[in-house]
Amino acid sequence: MPDTDPKAAEKPEPECKTLSSGATFCMTLENGVRRWVLQGKRRPDFKVGDVFPVYKHSMLMNLRRYDLPAVTGKWRYYVVAGMIYRVDAETKKVLEVIGPTYAR
Repeated sequence: MPDTDPKAAEKPEPECKTLSSGATFCMTLENGVRRWVLQGKRRPDFKVGDVFPVYKHSMLMNLRRYDLPAVTGKWRYYVVAGMIYRVDAETKKVLEVIGPTYAR
């Protein structure tokens, strides 16, 4: 019987490397071809309205490091593969895709 577990269909975390220059590259698979892509050129893994897997990712605590405004409501910042997201703390839905960490 095929595995129908929805977690099995989730995309794995991409492999990423940061150079001494600060540029981050992540391995992508597009059209059957694996290649390294500059982080700023990658599409976000989650869109506004998507349910965000908060228990799989670390919440950003040092907001000054990324020049982010203070949390003033029931939402939190998370980072996945170098992309910052603002996520509702109750519904776990993405409220905003802030952008790549290197641009902050």
